[in-house]
Amino acid sequence: MMNGYVILSIVALLFLSMYTYAYIFVILEKRKESKQKREQLRDEALRREEKARRQLMRQEKFDKIKARSQEIKQELMRLRQMKEARLNGQNAN
Repeated sequence: MMNGYVILSIVALLFLSMYTYAYIFVILEKRKESKQKREQLRDEALRREEKARRQLMRQEKFDKIKARSQEIKQELMRLRQMKEARLNGQNAN
């Protein structure tokens, strides 16, 4: 009777090991997919951050150019007014 339990436990262990061997690949594949998904999400987050940083840099550069353009326009306006004042001064004489 004892030999029967030993044989039965060996057969049960054999089936358990076959099930484990077959299922381990499923577990490993799920882990691999999970890791790939985490990496993909991390990469997307990095891309979004980089895109936002670049957009901010473009915006700052645009603002500087716009401010410089305003300065140039004001300077041209001032020069035009000085020219008109000088011409008006010469015409008055």
